[in-house]
Amino acid sequence: MKVIVGIPSYNNAGTISFVVKQAAEGLKKYFGGGIIVNADGGSTDGTREVVLNTKVPDGVKIYSFVYRWPIPGKGSAIKEIMEFALKRNADVIVFVDSDLRSITPEWIYRFAKPIGESYDFVAPLYVRHKWDGTITNNIAYPMTASLYGKDVRQPIGGDFGISRKLVEIYLEDEEIWKTHVARFGVDIFLTTTAIARGFKIIQTSLGMKIHDPKDPAASLGPMFNQVVGTLFMLMKKYENIWKNVRTIKPVPTFGELEKGEPEPVKVTLRLLEIKARELFVKHKPVLKKALNEETFKGIVKALETFEFEDKLWSHVLYDSAVAYKNGILSEAKPLVPLYFAKTADFIKKTMNMSTLEAEKLVEERAKVFLEEKDYLLERW
Repeated sequence: MKVIVGIPSYNNAGTISFVVKQAAEGLKKYFGGGIIVNADGGSTDGTREVVLNTKVPDGVKIYSFVYRWPIPGKGSAIKEIMEFALKRNADVIVFVDSDLRSITPEWIYRFAKPIGESYDFVAPLYVRHKWDGTITNNIAYPMTASLYGKDVRQPIGGDFGISRKLVEIYLEDEEIWKTHVARFGVDIFLTTTAIARGFKIIQTSLGMKIHDPKDPAASLGPMFNQVVGTLFMLMKKYENIWKNVRTIKPVPTFGELEKGEPEPVKVTLRLLEIKARELFVKHKPVLKKALNEETFKGIVKALETFEFEDKLWSHVLYDSAVAYKNGILSEAKPLVPLYFAKTADFIKKTMNMSTLEAEKLVEERAKVFLEEKDYLLERW
């Protein structure tokens, strides 16, 4: 089985050498060698030099290039890594992020091995701190599970194993790479396409995820817009698939699940609340048009107290998906203040909980979204 490990990067000189070393050890130990390819977005901190100067075992080759696709972003890097892999007849591509501090050689095995056992898409399943992955927990996971009926816990996890057959599907329409998919929309695109097109999917247990997490109030606005915008775009594309889904089915897991308490993630609750209120004022006119009257009243109240129930939150996202489809919302950006408010609600609710206890709330959220799916279907 020919395995290629792809690492997208942009100014990751401080972390990428460790990722390359671990990936190289995994390729050598489990597959006798292979290729590591880094697609960089024009880093100014010497990222590519660090990659090319990292010592790796015999049998492992390293390539690094600056991707040429004109839209800057992670998706453009992934697109060109996939094209590189097809030219070299890879059977499997394993994608890993360049800021990982918890990656081990076993990650490469755990992403690639299921592809050799007839799976096409391997999603990551790791233990993350309760406040890490707020876009995943509040949006990507409950929306993906309830829409498409597959309980993929980390649909935008950033690390994946993909078969050659599925890579060809991802690259069949170049137009899709001119959207937010070229940026941070790529992860939800990879996952949703695999599910909606009927490919065989599995999750792989990876233990703790330790990386460079982002404080949602400080830096996740653009990422939010790209992920949610792509999710809404794919809802239009695959409406004939998700409309008929009425249950959430478990997805098999490769390897044993681990438990534990990851290192804490810093979030600034007060900043979330301030930004939620400030940005709401800015986006209020378009939100009033996009949301159902009852939903709008609900969010006005939620922004006073920062108590934001899952049922209301599902209606916010479902109303917004309909507004996106109908051209009332041209992007997801006006939802950022509501996402901040929902995140603040979750932080307050889970302040004294362990990550495992908080996880139960996230799982319940997906069930609420499924229960409210008739609301979406009526409005769609």
